Amino acid sequence: MGKADKIKNNNITAQWAIPTVLLMIFLVFTLINYNRTMQENAKDKALERVSRQAVSVAGFYKGNYEAIVASADAVADYLMTEDDIFGDRSIELINQLDHHEGLLDVYIVSSDGKAMDSYGNSVDSIDEFATLLGTKDSSLAIIDSNNRPVLLISSPIRTESEWRGNVILVFKADKISKQMDSTAYSYSLVYSNGLIGEVYGADSGLYDLGDNLNDIVTDLVFDDTSASVFMQSLISGRAGTAHVNNSKGVSCYICHQPIGRTGASIMVTVRDTQINRSILEENRDTRSMIMKVLISIGIFVGLIIVIYIINRVSFTKESIELQNKAETDLLTELLNKISTENKIKDYLEGEGRDKTSMMCVLDIDNFKKINDTMGHAFGDEVLATLGKRIRTEFRVTDIIGRTGGDEFIIFLKDLKDDSVIEREANRVAGFFKDFTVGTYTKYSPTASIGAAIFPRDGSDYESMYKAADTALYKAKKRGKNQLAFYSEATEEDKIAAAEASKPKPIDSDNESEM
Repeated sequence: MGKADKIKNNNITAQWAIPTVLLMIFLVFTLINYNRTMQENAKDKALERVSRQAVSVAGFYKGNYEAIVASADAVADYLMTEDDIFGDRSIELINQLDHHEGLLDVYIVSSDGKAMDSYGNSVDSIDEFATLLGTKDSSLAIIDSNNRPVLLISSPIRTESEWRGNVILVFKADKISKQMDSTAYSYSLVYSNGLIGEVYGADSGLYDLGDNLNDIVTDLVFDDTSASVFMQSLISGRAGTAHVNNSKGVSCYICHQPIGRTGASIMVTVRDTQINRSILEENRDTRSMIMKVLISIGIFVGLIIVIYIINRVSFTKESIELQNKAETDLLTELLNKISTENKIKDYLEGEGRDKTSMMCVLDIDNFKKINDTMGHAFGDEVLATLGKRIRTEFRVTDIIGRTGGDEFIIFLKDLKDDSVIEREANRVAGFFKDFTVGTYTKYSPTASIGAAIFPRDGSDYESMYKAADTALYKAKKRGKNQLAFYSEATEEDKIAAAEASKPKPIDSDNESEM
């Protein structure tokens, strides 16, 4: 090879080598930054998991607390009408209330300070009662005579003109251990005055049961905030996360979540070592990928493409799953009220505007009686079984949803003629003839059904629903367990149905007043 050829070859090599080296350097620094970003994301995910656990426990406590307060308010309302608030019936009521899970004691305290427990025994008025007497929706966290952190909850016995006393509950927090299976983290309940009322799980290294958080935080070092800001956030009922260190070398994250309007919060404390372990587990594949990239640019590029495709597929799958969950009623797995309404509107305003359709509004007969006599769990089973069966009975193109406690909408698309309408109406009406629920106790529920035809009975969703609801009223008026068309309703029926109709809330409650 001549000198000129060698120079030319060296120039070509340099032309490829320099970009290759620069590309390698770029890829290395890119991967370093990528690894750093992935670590931050993994940390955020780990903290998000901690936060979700705090939300879960807080939601459980919120429901339990509200149930207790509602029971106390009901007893207090009853005592307002009693001549003697310490009578036998009063003692019987608070004795029943005392069996509520989590309650240690229940007292009736008169306005003059006289107190009686749930067994009818007179007791010396507890000092803390004085701060609760005469107040509305008040509570006070204390350490009781048995050295237990408890929460005093007060419901006033008050008429418009007279305050007669208070029903006072003594509540002991013990729900976290019943709610959470894992003990990897430290869980605690903190009342509004800072008293720590429950501790469960791993040792946080920061506080113990019965400590006051106001005293604890003064010895902590906060990385991104201060002790006063942290306590203000917690007491004011805001959720948040803080990273702290103490003099004993404990370094950890604290996630706090408010429990509704109770003034209390759930704290989940997790040490840095646990978060770092989660980050290492999360980034194990990433580290392996980086090592392979350093060996071969081709492998690196291939892995990047594979990761991009996997992420895109995963994102698309998660987006579809989230959308389906947002549109679905959890109990029946049918469409929820909003999704049902939107899909029917879209159909009527689009491909179905020139086609004949039928809307059936279905109410289970005497559903409140089912709940009252057989229990809410059985009522839920009725709804869930109905949802499962009804999905298999009609076309996948039809729109079926649960729009209220025991109200369902069946929207049948593209019915060619009157004979098809009649056939489908008979199929809807006959659905309950062999419909039974229950494994050990067989029950055959029935339903009243109102049907309206588009576009004969209405030109949009609202008018169709109103027409079907009127027909439903007609079916119930004729004795229930049947289907009625809007065309069968008289003017008197339409007026009566309009007066009887009320807005129905969107919730998971299976009760119905109809």
